[in-house]
Amino acid sequence: MLQETNIYARGFSLADPGYCPPDFQRLKVLQSLIELDFRYNRDIYVYAVKMGISIHALNRFAKAYLGRSVYELLQDRIYREALYLLQYTRHSVKEISELLGFSDLPYFSRWFKQRNGQTAKVYRKGFKT
Repeated sequence: MLQETNIYARGFSLADPGYCPPDFQRLKVLQSLIELDFRYNRDIYVYAVKMGISIHALNRFAKAYLGRSVYELLQDRIYREALYLLQYTRHSVKEISELLGFSDLPYFSRWFKQRNGQTAKVYRKGFKT
């Protein structure tokens, strides 16, 4: 027989406004960690340690719920930040590459072109009229 817990005693319901399933809580934590550290920390091991699970389990979890590995989530976030910085700041492409943790400007240029189909400079010129 199941023991009655505090949750059941107070009339627990999935419709409770404060209820968040444990997997969604874990997703929120992962997204928060990526948001806070994406510029400085690209080591997936660190995210796994902070969440208290193995790298393999973290990647399996991310793929199951988001369809992407943690590495891909990090790359997506860095790319979105690069787009934002190119559109809305006056930083040079070199400064943006350094802000995003790229130590080599040519590597940043290749990385950006691979994702966008054009260089960062060409992309930025498309917003200046």
